[in-house]
Amino acid sequence: MKSILLTCLFLLTSAYSFAQLTVSDVRQSWFTRQGTIEEATLSVRPKGLYMECGLYLTFSARGVTFNNNGDSLEVVLNFTLPEGSILHDSWLWVGDDIVKAHIFDRWTASTIYEGIVNRRQDPSILFKNSATQYQLRVFPMANESTRKVKITWLQPATFLNNSTQLSLPFSLLKTSKNAVLDFNLLVWSDQRFQEPSIATRPELEFEPITDSIGGSFYRASLSPDMFVDDIRLEFASPLKDGYYLSTFSEGGENFYQLAVLPGAFFPVDNNRKIAVLFDYETGANAPTTTQLLASAKSALLNNLGPKDSFNLFFSAFTIKRQADHWIPAHPDTIQQVFAGLDNPLTNYSNLQPLLSSGIQWVQENGPRGEILLVSNSSQYANLSASNALLNDVLEVLDPPVAINTLDYNEKNTPNFFASGVYYYANSYLLSNLATQSGGFYVKTFLTQSLPRAFESSFANMGTHVEAFEMYPSTDNGFCYGRFNVGTGGSLTNLHRPVLQIGKYVGAAPFTVEINGIHLEQPWFSSVDVAAPDILNADTLIREMWYGRLIQALETEAQGNAAIGNVIFNSLAERVLSKYTAFLCLENIHWICPDCEDESQYTSTDDLNARDSVLTAFPNPFVDRTTVLIKNIGASEARVSFEIYDLKGQLVRLFELGVINSETRVEWDGTGLSGSEAPAGMYLGMLKRGNQARMMKLVKVKR
Repeated sequence: MKSILLTCLFLLTSAYSFAQLTVSDVRQSWFTRQGTIEEATLSVRPKGLYMECGLYLTFSARGVTFNNNGDSLEVVLNFTLPEGSILHDSWLWVGDDIVKAHIFDRWTASTIYEGIVNRRQDPSILFKNSATQYQLRVFPMANESTRKVKITWLQPATFLNNSTQLSLPFSLLKTSKNAVLDFNLLVWSDQRFQEPSIATRPELEFEPITDSIGGSFYRASLSPDMFVDDIRLEFASPLKDGYYLSTFSEGGENFYQLAVLPGAFFPVDNNRKIAVLFDYETGANAPTTTQLLASAKSALLNNLGPKDSFNLFFSAFTIKRQADHWIPAHPDTIQQVFAGLDNPLTNYSNLQPLLSSGIQWVQENGPRGEILLVSNSSQYANLSASNALLNDVLEVLDPPVAINTLDYNEKNTPNFFASGVYYYANSYLLSNLATQSGGFYVKTFLTQSLPRAFESSFANMGTHVEAFEMYPSTDNGFCYGRFNVGTGGSLTNLHRPVLQIGKYVGAAPFTVEINGIHLEQPWFSSVDVAAPDILNADTLIREMWYGRLIQALETEAQGNAAIGNVIFNSLAERVLSKYTAFLCLENIHWICPDCEDESQYTSTDDLNARDSVLTAFPNPFVDRTTVLIKNIGASEARVSFEIYDLKGQLVRLFELGVINSETRVEWDGTGLSGSEAPAGMYLGMLKRGNQARMMKLVKVKR
């Protein structure tokens, strides 16, 4: 056992800290090249505090030439999952059969895999190298063929005030040498998680599907231009009356999962008033107006409640103010306000008048109003100008107003150095505005996520308590083995749900006791949850609890006893740990006839075959193809048909105007410059208002 544990510890030292997809010949291991993901499908099923994600990937070595016939290629995928994820299954396709992984200790699995690679059979192996880093290996793959796998994990959902979100694994898709043509998304729903959408991408349309095999679900296809790091799947909040509670019992063990919004039970008035000031220069290197406003709208919807209020200010020659009063932050009102905005941003900065107008208005319409300033300008990229404006602002902050700043700028080289710190663009001004006024400063670059930056800003602006605890209990029993889900911290935001998973003895009803300290004053509240208000979880709650237990054990001092405990629970509960591995073998006894291949519902060909709006003929084509657009329905929205290559670059654009009947688009296979486009696969995208549909087009050589 000791040698096994030492081997495990040695293997962990080789953990990767990046996402990478490679193919190499095991007989020429020095010759390693980037691999390609030919197809990708993600299925998502909400399970309460977690969502089950099933990622289907088809690998190839397209575009890579090896020195021999290339029939002994090994695929190696290094990838990350959000911290707290629980990986609990792996599949490998051998021909048309699905092989379901068995779980072994890491040393045994590695020994079997390496021995099989030498015998040139068909295994795959999946490791966990750190809290967020994983590695998948597949062998063999011929140079001209593909291999298909599925990875299944439970990912903690992001619970917000009015929604629940899930970050999609786009960093993994970016490992592909050739761009993934489509990322197919299947989403199941239940009584508390309904009608999914993509946060900040309102143009993406989900199609409700009823299938005799797959049941009822929603389907969407994302194009390469949507593959950014922080696209999130979104549902309305599953909380009712400020909480969510579900339970499951099996084999004498009782499990529960609980989400509580502290602000729903906090005993004082904490309604917020947020004035959002936009000093945002539109341009080629900045996110579009649509993307910026969609991120702001999403943040308001997710972080404000109906008793809160807001207003919008826009930098221009004359400052634009959305309303003369605080606007109630009801979700319908927020939607209406943003739907009525007509190109409010400019291509220049006018920061000083914007700040003056916003501060004066908040002071006159208080109390407890605060500002969120969103800026990407470089107007004050020097020390003297910044200090002059800072002094002017501080002189008028009576009564005081907290100025929170979101600095979202393309500058990646410093403008000046002061007091031992390098400053970029307006970062000196914005960080000191926040510090001196009692607000928070959030800095991010264009290469990072705008929605995440907005969420960070609102999280900082929320009302916090110095201490917070919640203790659920049952009738004639108690709860134990409690684990918090998600990130913790010394402060609890009253406007972000607190998530907990645990075990219990006894039976319904549940009582949830909530207490904390705010401004040095203790407070206490409780809620009784009757049996009809408790939802039914499924068997995966067991994997959630044991997965969270294993994660806790992995953070302890890693002696032989601790490692042995991790391995025991990992093998017993089929949850991947740093000391175990999932292994698939070409073995008739490992074939899974009952494993359902959900990706059959989302292949591009299947989408085209079922699509009643878009068809193309001939397709594939040599010189010319005709795209037929029909059954589009009546609308005054303008329509365009766009063609992209596999890198996500625009190849051809057809502006069709307003159409309400059958229309044909003739593409002669040329690009924007008029030159002939190369043979290959292309993505045709029909855009109409904020809706989009996609199809595959294949151009072949003459």
